[in-house]
Amino acid sequence: MNSINDPGQLTQLLTMFVGQLPILLVSLVGCMLMVGRWNEGSRAAGWALAGFGLSLVLCVLVPVGQILVQKWVMSGGGGIAQRAWAFTVVGFLWSVLRAVSLGCLLFALLSACQRTEVAGQRSEV
Repeated sequence: MNSINDPGQLTQLLTMFVGQLPILLVSLVGCMLMVGRWNEGSRAAGWALAGFGLSLVLCVLVPVGQILVQKWVMSGGGGIAQRAWAFTVVGFLWSVLRAVSLGCLLFALLSACQRTEVAGQRSEV
């Protein structure tokens, strides 16, 4: 049965999306703000847009990916250890991608701080 047509899986998918809603909203606002600052030519805006954009994409991919992996594991008929391994790998992958999005935001912060320091040194001269 198609996962979209199954009411139980659709309910589970919507519940997972609700869990991602706060991050989704912050990421969406962050993307809009960084697109607005894109014309300033700041490297920080690019890093921040990459971080918020990846976070926004993950808010959609994580619930869909979890449902697809769950369906794949359950239809495969594997043992409990195989199921646990599949979910562990997927959870680790999502965690690494979240860390990459936070790393991009960290680079944006560092780029903005360096730009501020350089501007401060120029004004002192």
